[in-house]
Amino acid sequence: MKIKPLVVDIKRNALDDGPGIRTLIFFKGCPLSCAWCQNPEAKSPTKELYFDRDKCIECEMCLTRCEQNAIDFEYEYRIHRNLCNLCGACINICPNDALKFVGKEYSIDELVKIILKDKVFFDNSNGGVTLSGGEPLYHIDYVHDLLIKLKKNKIHTCIETCGLYNQSEFNELILPYIDLIYFDLKIFNPELHAQYCQVSNQKILENFEDLIKKHKELLPRIPLIPNITDTPQNLTDLAKYLKSLNIKTIGLLPYNPLWISKSEKIGIRPMYNYSRWLNKDEKEKIKLIFSEFEFKDF
Repeated sequence: MKIKPLVVDIKRNALDDGPGIRTLIFFKGCPLSCAWCQNPEAKSPTKELYFDRDKCIECEMCLTRCEQNAIDFEYEYRIHRNLCNLCGACINICPNDALKFVGKEYSIDELVKIILKDKVFFDNSNGGVTLSGGEPLYHIDYVHDLLIKLKKNKIHTCIETCGLYNQSEFNELILPYIDLIYFDLKIFNPELHAQYCQVSNQKILENFEDLIKKHKELLPRIPLIPNITDTPQNLTDLAKYLKSLNIKTIGLLPYNPLWISKSEKIGIRPMYNYSRWLNKDEKEKIKLIFSEFEFKDF
């Protein structure tokens, strides 16, 4: 049975994910499982229960409503998610919004109605809509229908992708309706890519090279994950690869350690735990490796 697309978040008035003022739509579900995923709540395509310990006042009212005995105040993540049936009773009784669902279903028309509230800002700033995630192309038919509606309303469209998608479907259903593509390249070595992302990068690189031939506006982006993607070997390999394809401009995405707490809030123990930001010296060393490229927002 096909999973219904869920949206994790809608971020309005965004300035960092494409030109101008934008609305970001974060879809739930991704074919990769990166050890450092910055949006762990968007990995699974299904609805999840989110618990914010900082908001919990320990009134224990949720215990009185949980018929599955899934709530345990002695357990580190508070909820035994293998017992939870997502009934929502604990959410409804919580007086401080410490519990909520992650993942909401929208019809295309509902989503477009929300987006159109910001069209005046798009028009005045050369902005638009950016589809992110997770991986928006995990729900390619839904995204196709959404993009058609956006283009009918003359809205600039951008998509952020991990690059793992069916090429023929993408070229038919998505490419004609996309103005800008942010394409993530994480690890060049296929064995290391499989180790840290659980999937080989062979198809990703094939899709990337196919897109270059299409002459679409394309920005390859490299997430800088300490000791994984930011190693001199990996960055040098990616620089050589991009240069061989005549790429001139790249995006470098500094590591954001705030994802770790998000992972814990959905009951997942992080596979990777690095708690500091890149410093200035580290950024300068990375810039040297990519000295032949222009940088987008780094």
